[in-house]
Amino acid sequence: MRAITVSSWGSAPQFTSSHPDPAPSSADTVTLKILASGLHQLVRGQAAGTHYSVKNVATPYIPGVDGVGETPDGQRVYFNSIATGGGFAEYITVPKVAVSPLPEGADPVAIAGLMNPGMSSWMAFAARVDPPLPKGFTVVIVGVTAISAKVAVHFARSKGAGKIIGVARNAKEMASIADLDERIVLANDPSQTDFSSLTDVDLILDYLYGPAVATLFAQLKSTVPTQFVQIGTVAGDEIALPGAILRSKNLTLRGAGPGSWALPHYEKEVPSLLAAVAALPDMGLKVRKLEEADAAWAAKKERTVFVP
Repeated sequence: MRAITVSSWGSAPQFTSSHPDPAPSSADTVTLKILASGLHQLVRGQAAGTHYSVKNVATPYIPGVDGVGETPDGQRVYFNSIATGGGFAEYITVPKVAVSPLPEGADPVAIAGLMNPGMSSWMAFAARVDPPLPKGFTVVIVGVTAISAKVAVHFARSKGAGKIIGVARNAKEMASIADLDERIVLANDPSQTDFSSLTDVDLILDYLYGPAVATLFAQLKSTVPTQFVQIGTVAGDEIALPGAILRSKNLTLRGAGPGSWALPHYEKEVPSLLAAVAALPDMGLKVRKLEEADAAWAAKKERTVFVP
C-alpha cells in the first residue's frame, strides 16, 4: 500500500508505494480505509524520534496518531492510533475501542486536522480544572495564535467564558481572532511584557511556558483563585518560579496531557469532542496527498492533513 514511513530515527519521512498492508482485522480490531490524517506537532516529534512515546518503537514506522477512516461496511469513524502510529497510509488496523462514529455531516478533513489540537484544551477543561469555574469566568490563553489555542478560544466560549484574553507575539494575527475580548502583545523580550492590565483571572491556559509565563506570574494581581494549566512548551521547557509567588498568590498549577489524565477518561470525552470539533469554523487546513511528504514536512507553519 501507499504510505509515509520513517526508515530510521533521525531520517526524513519518505513516501513509499510498496509498504506491506496492515495485519488483518480480528474479533477485537477493525481494518479501516483511511480518508484523512493530520500532521500534528506531536506527529512531527514522533517522526523525528524525539517524542517519548516512540522511545522503544522499532522502524520502519508509519507516522500518524489519529484520523478518519471508513469501515468495511461503509461507516465513517474517527480512529486513535497514538500508541502505534500508522495514520499516514491507505489502510490501518486498530482496536475497535479506538474508533468512534463521526457526527452526521462532519468533514473528515476538519476532524482529522483538529481533533488532536482540540484535545489539549478540551481535556484541560474536562480533567484538569478543579474546582469548577464560576459562571462567566475569565480565561487567559497564552500563545493564542497557535492553532490549538485558537481552537481553545472557541471551546472556552462554549464552556461559558465571559472574558477571553489572548497573549501572543504576533499582534496582527492575534487581531484576526475575533472572539478575543482583550489582547496582550508579548514584548521582543517576553520577560519585559506588561501584564498589568490583568485583574481577576479564573483560568490560564498556557501553550508557551518560558519567560512570558514567569513574568505573568510575577505581575498577576488576581483577587480570585487562579488555575494555571500548562499545555505546551514552545517558548521553553523551564521557568524560574520563586517560592514567594506561590505563597503570595492563590495560584494552582497543573498540566494537561496524556499522563495527567487517563486514557479511559479521554475515550469517554471523544463523542463530545467530535461534536465540538465538527462545529468549529474553517481553520485554514492544508490538504495534501501522501506523495507530498517532503513538502508537508518542510512547511512547518502549515496545518497539513494527508488524504491518501
